[in-house]
Amino acid sequence: MRRAAWALVVGFGVVAGSGMVACSGGAGEVAPVSLESVVPPLPSAATSPSTTGAATTSVATPDTVQPDTTRPSTTSPELTGPVFSDALGVKVATAPGVNTPGDTRQLLPEGLYVHIAWTADPTDPSVFTVQPDDIPILEAYANAVTTFYGAALTNVITDDPGFDEFFLDGGAKFDDAFARHREAQEVLRIGTGVVLRPYVLSDQTSATTAVVLDCTLGDSGYTVGVPLEANGMKPDGTVATLSLVGGKWLIDKVSNEARACV
Repeated sequence: MRRAAWALVVGFGVVAGSGMVACSGGAGEVAPVSLESVVPPLPSAATSPSTTGAATTSVATPDTVQPDTTRPSTTSPELTGPVFSDALGVKVATAPGVNTPGDTRQLLPEGLYVHIAWTADPTDPSVFTVQPDDIPILEAYANAVTTFYGAALTNVITDDPGFDEFFLDGGAKFDDAFARHREAQEVLRIGTGVVLRPYVLSDQTSATTAVVLDCTLGDSGYTVGVPLEANGMKPDGTVATLSLVGGKWLIDKVSNEARACV
């Protein structure tokens, strides 16, 4: 088994010990961004960097699936906050490693989730709240990650229409790395789960470009015909740039960024 995560190294692709992002110094590397608003001192109450005002809005319809009784529910009728559209995955009460109220979606039944928090997590400073205007950017990011994992978990090729829909290059940067995994007869498997926890770096986002940071909690790896043994959730930081093209946010480049996890 070769451990995988959404962002351990730089440049779109998959190599040993990595998930969505490949070897350092590649063409997919994100241009340097300032993370002064992320590294200590942190914004108060773990709000999204360089944002102001309450991150609240009306809550969508109640959960349509039964809560997972093995973990405490993170829904709360007293709290409201930004929510994803109904098109993004199944709304669930909680996910592995999630301890804050917010909007949690199951993106893939194999165990891929995304969570946006409505309050700070006193036990984890890497959890940031988001603003309502961030939702289209974060939803595009989540859709792109879902497309990648959907391919890596199955045929390990980029023929899914989602690559053209959510990536500027149509997933071309994955082709060589996916080919190596096919040659080795490897596919991605998820153990305990993978939970995206993205937020927008607002002070470096404009009307047509965006920077997303994500301290993902994950347990996944590439295997050859055997299930993945659960190894526990580990944090991995990502920085991604997106561009607004034809009214849609598309993933441009991704790099690993340790400072996304505080």
